[in-house]
Amino acid sequence: MKAIDTFGFDWVMVGMGLIGGIIPEAMGCTVNWPEDVFPIIEQTTVFSMDDVERIAKSDVHTKRMGEFLKGISLLKARLKGEVPIACEYISPFTIATRLRGTNEIMLDIYKNPDLVRSLQEVLVPLDIEIGKALIEAGVEYIFYGADMECPVLMSPQHYREFIHFPTTQTVNALSKLGARVLPHMCGSIVKTGIVDMLLEMDMHGIMPGNLTQATVLDIRELKEKVGDRTAIFDNLNPNGPLLIGTPEEVEKETIAHLEKARGMSGYLFSTAGTTSPNTPRANFDAMNKAVLNFK
Repeated sequence: MKAIDTFGFDWVMVGMGLIGGIIPEAMGCTVNWPEDVFPIIEQTTVFSMDDVERIAKSDVHTKRMGEFLKGISLLKARLKGEVPIACEYISPFTIATRLRGTNEIMLDIYKNPDLVRSLQEVLVPLDIEIGKALIEAGVEYIFYGADMECPVLMSPQHYREFIHFPTTQTVNALSKLGARVLPHMCGSIVKTGIVDMLLEMDMHGIMPGNLTQATVLDIRELKEKVGDRTAIFDNLNPNGPLLIGTPEEVEKETIAHLEKARGMSGYLFSTAGTTSPNTPRANFDAMNKAVLNFK
């Protein structure tokens, strides 16, 4: 609420604790909860096909999940419908990487593909159940972070073979429940063709991320690809001047992004991903001021 008053944000974003801790913990992972940082998964919970049936029986409505949902409801009441709530969310595949381990599941694609498919199959209804609970609590935008299945880690062929169908099932179900689903994905989503698969889903916008730590996807390249079929978010690099530069450099970069998007329909300004807690306040203020004052 203080951030809204200070910066005039167009929405409230919550949920990093949900995707990083609450969901994995509900499904059997051992999670450490340090103060003021993201949760840490200390022990995964899926080691073989024998564990899949146990995951299917997971009760996602844990005490911690209940507290999280109550917080959303309280926030919804405070906002009085004036500012929408967006929540971080993850696909069945990304949940699977939390439960199995990223390195392990990438090897499974080659050595144990049935485990990858079976684990996602049981995660689809659980993922939809979580999304439904979020929507009922007051979430309007499902901000679906897809970095575990992005082209930095996943070939388009493997995305189509292993990930696209269960993710589409989940995204389309949440859209039918009334949410606006917004995938975020790093990597070269246009050249690899993964953006075409995203457009097959019933989603309402695409947020491109970084190509590398130092570079981001050209927003015009994405716009030319998607046309007016969906909204697009900008992708100012959170690792660039915003983190390590001066306020003047941040202002210059922000204006350059806004100028590139001038006249573009369905455009929303954003950073390419999560900003570091070490981002200087003066730099953040310079970016925010440049956006609000842009004509």
